[in-house]
Amino acid sequence: MNAKLTALPTLALSLALLSPAALAQTPAASATPTPAPDAEALVVAASLRVVGATIDGERIAELSGLAWDADAQRLYAISDHGVLFRFAVTLGANGQLEVEPLAAGRLAPPPGSNGVDAEGLALTHAADGIRGNSELLVATEGQPRVIRYTLAGEALETLALPGGLDDPERFRRSNAMLEAVALHPEHGLLVAAEAPLEGEAAGQHRVVAAGRSWSFPSYPARNARLKGMDVMDDGRLLVLERAETGKGKGKALVVVLREVDLASCAEGATCPVRDLALLDRADEADNFEGLTDLGDGRVMIVSDDRGKSGRGTTFTVLQRRSATD
Repeated sequence: MNAKLTALPTLALSLALLSPAALAQTPAASATPTPAPDAEALVVAASLRVVGATIDGERIAELSGLAWDADAQRLYAISDHGVLFRFAVTLGANGQLEVEPLAAGRLAPPPGSNGVDAEGLALTHAADGIRGNSELLVATEGQPRVIRYTLAGEALETLALPGGLDDPERFRRSNAMLEAVALHPEHGLLVAAEAPLEGEAAGQHRVVAAGRSWSFPSYPARNARLKGMDVMDDGRLLVLERAETGKGKGKALVVVLREVDLASCAEGATCPVRDLALLDRADEADNFEGLTDLGDGRVMIVSDDRGKSGRGTTFTVLQRRSATD
């Protein structure tokens, strides 16, 4: 029987040990969310850190992509090394967050590949009212591609990427290739690198679809990287960026959730972007990389522990301020 990972709605958590054989939880790092002064800004609703939990022989670690299946009410996550996890998620009326690991397994490498360097994750048919018909879209680094998978992790095909982004020479370095993937109801497949491509101006992110792309200013802090994106119910793009402030022992990570209205952005123009939430981190304990829209004004982000077993994985749910009033 799978143990649930449970936390109360606070970022300074004191968690009980639920299953000594499988789970160890530690308090989540203190964070000060500073949302934009807007009635619909995102505020933290609950956060949960998990250390050492395993399911089906796979440790819940190095998570880099999230996707929510609204029809099945299931959360999918991928790790940097191509492990696919499935969770049940409950955010109760009192704000209590529960994450129950259900299954884990390795994504099958596509023909001619030795592994899956997974970074971004999206789901097809995730909210069409039909349960079980979804497929996974996995964006990979190292060799830039988006691979279509069954929910069981079987490779179906490698998709043709828009804008020539399947060419590794377009990217500045091997670990700054495809980072995020999403599906838009009008524009279809959206992909983005974590940093500007070769020849592109610094300080800009670019999201690419078939026959169209959108650019917007990166967050104004050092080493700003686009780490995840998803499309909200109204078609607006939600992006997760990570940047750095300070130097040496004073260095800190900044995690920001931002919104880009693709429909109001003229072709060829730089799109305006709106900050929805800002989380200042005192260290690298919460290296957030995965993002998904849960619906009902809720968003989940997840951290990558960089393979350091004592650091833990943090699941954080944020909610539209207007939905909490």
